[in-house]
Amino acid sequence: MRVLLLGASGFIGRSIAMKVPNHVELTGTYYQNKPEFGTHAIEQFNYLEPTTNWQQVVSKYDCVIIAARANAGTEKDRNSVSKRGQEAFGNLIQAVNESGSKPFILAINGSLTYGNRGEELVRPSDEIKPTGYARSYSIAEKPFRDFRTGGNNIALVRAPWVLGADSWFPAMYLATDHIPILKDGTQWMSIVSVDDLADYVWGLVQTPEAGVFHPNLTFRCRQKKFANIVHQVTSKPMRRIGVLRRQKMELQMRESVLASIKLDDGQNNRSENQDSEKRLRTLIQEIHSGFS
Repeated sequence: MRVLLLGASGFIGRSIAMKVPNHVELTGTYYQNKPEFGTHAIEQFNYLEPTTNWQQVVSKYDCVIIAARANAGTEKDRNSVSKRGQEAFGNLIQAVNESGSKPFILAINGSLTYGNRGEELVRPSDEIKPTGYARSYSIAEKPFRDFRTGGNNIALVRAPWVLGADSWFPAMYLATDHIPILKDGTQWMSIVSVDDLADYVWGLVQTPEAGVFHPNLTFRCRQKKFANIVHQVTSKPMRRIGVLRRQKMELQMRESVLASIKLDDGQNNRSENQDSEKRLRTLIQEIHSGFS
């Protein structure tokens, strides 16, 4: 199986590339920072380049995984680059439609696309109402959503908080002198380790099925419980983040960290049991021990 991975140098993309099955011939792309993946091919590629010949790109592959997402420092700039992404991915989809091989498409986006859902159990069939960073990033995802609505061969993976050494976690919970409790801490956090997400992605690639999918969660809990687990591992004190400090956050960041999304992974309450909590604790210990 020939697979193209857009965004192989990113946090999620690197993990996907490191877990490639033996029977897959992988080509990964990067824009600036070239990663090393042993025998796998790696190519520099700017998917936002408007002159890209997507027909030539997709014709070589049985599957295209999109783990790339252009980022920016402000909401205005995120909207701008996401509009460029929408055009690029629209051209990719057009090339797939016109291709004789019709490669399977798998696109990874975030669960913030569902919006702040409080106590609801959020299912893959639910309508979207983007909040936080997803208000910008969902612009680029539109061609994939439209492609799926048309009954085409695409899987949309809605990833929640993805935990890893290069994720949001060290900056939010290890680089500060305290463990934050955000607002009242009752918002739901659905968490998947980056390695578990990579395994889930390859499972979908090998048994291609169209639709919207939620990865099997590593752990699901209230934010204050997550903060307490980090406190127990690191021995750092917890501190409630008040209204004034929250107001200093950039708007999309504030919406993102305060959103409550209890993601349904089809495993009932398995992600809330003691074994799952123990595994999360082990992951946090590993990240903390390597943090400097």
